[in-house]
Amino acid sequence: MSAREFVVPAVLRGAMFVPWQAPGRREPARVSAGAFRAGGLPVPEHAGQRNIYQLTRRQGLPWSPGLDAQIRRRGGELLGHGDLVLVDIDRPAAVDGRPLVDTVRWLADRAVESGALLDLAGTVSVRTPGHGPSGHLPGWHLWYRADPARPLHLGPLGRHAVELRSRGTCPGSPGYPVRSHPHELPVLPRWIADLAGPPPAPVTATITGHGAAHAQARFQGIIGRLLAAQRGERNRLLFWASLRAGELVADGDLDARTATESLTGAATQIGLTGEDGPRAVAATIRSGLHRARTTA
Repeated sequence: MSAREFVVPAVLRGAMFVPWQAPGRREPARVSAGAFRAGGLPVPEHAGQRNIYQLTRRQGLPWSPGLDAQIRRRGGELLGHGDLVLVDIDRPAAVDGRPLVDTVRWLADRAVESGALLDLAGTVSVRTPGHGPSGHLPGWHLWYRADPARPLHLGPLGRHAVELRSRGTCPGSPGYPVRSHPHELPVLPRWIADLAGPPPAPVTATITGHGAAHAQARFQGIIGRLLAAQRGERNRLLFWASLRAGELVADGDLDARTATESLTGAATQIGLTGEDGPRAVAATIRSGLHRARTTA
């Protein structure tokens, strides 16, 4: 296999990866109980935890030609581990299929306001497939190096469908073609870091059972962002929080019941349950948790 045939851009091959079980499903590839024993690790009690993500103690696998081939066939996740930042640009669609907001234009306008430009060709840019006629239209994933001198508030940027993440679908996965791959990965532009702001203060949220410290911190951040939601963005952020919590469930770091209870409690605190009713809140949470397992 030549370098031209690899799907993961060279500038991202120093990252860590988790191959998926099957194309289009955000579930880490499963392994046998014997793989844990061979590695001197206890076999997870829950079958859902017997996967590559847990076997590598949430670190993922280094890039290799064989792993690249797996990602080409089945897809996978790229783990930034604080060194990489994903700018996830969604395009939410109305019932008739038209875009509700031109998110790329919104982000480009913010760049111009700061005296810069949004250059989709200046970093690793990936076209995303969207989620069908009732979800999101095709969007973009933009990958950057993190600036260690500027800690970020990961999550949505304001009320728009642009989100900063530390992990995401690996470029080159089925349906995620790479459109640009420069020789050097640039640092996240300062104007985007300014839009995100600093990380939030820790909030109280509990992961029971087998949650790791980093998963605990991530879930705290998810719940904290939801608790800070303003009127007009609460439903969208509840769905976003359900998606992110669903990622933890898919990885085996969080059980679905705990996720549902914590999300429901946060929705109640911000007034959604009282205004929209328990059924509507429960439906939003179920939809987000389910979609996290089938898309990324």
